[in-house]
Amino acid sequence: MTIGRDRWQEHLKSRGAFFEGQGAGLKQLAAGAPGTGAGIAALAANGLAQVMEHARVHRLTRNQHVLFRLGELIAYVECAGALARRAAAARAGSLPEKTDDRFGADTLAAVSRVFAREAAAKVAVDGARWVLGAAAPGAIDAAAFDAAIGTRAIQQAQTGLIGDMDTVADALYGRD
Repeated sequence: MTIGRDRWQEHLKSRGAFFEGQGAGLKQLAAGAPGTGAGIAALAANGLAQVMEHARVHRLTRNQHVLFRLGELIAYVECAGALARRAAAARAGSLPEKTDDRFGADTLAAVSRVFAREAAAKVAVDGARWVLGAAAPGAIDAAAFDAAIGTRAIQQAQTGLIGDMDTVADALYGRD
């Protein structure tokens, strides 16, 4: 509940710019460190900003269940961003000295991309589900909301998922 409530307050204080700012930062990271999952995590953050704003406009967090579900989405998106930043740092060779080095930079980037895809898909599907499900019938144009979230771009970002999962599995199980 805490992450949902805290980030909800950040969303309100920033007038919706909190997750848009995270998305912009991740997009900038993706430009400097392509292939680390930052671009996909940016899609997730930008989609989450839309989900949060629709929840605000339609006063959907009056339903505690919606606030709990937003907290779940927030956790996924923020973890995807953190993992992308870690993958970028691994590529740059700037991870802290005591960092677990089980995975190389390329494998860590694959892990990041897999998780970022999961986070983005959860925002597109579950975010839309809970916002549309909590709103009054006809209050939200589902097609426009879908476009605002960026569902098509999130779906397109799923390409390469199985290949990345195979890369992660190879690293986990020591397959060559």
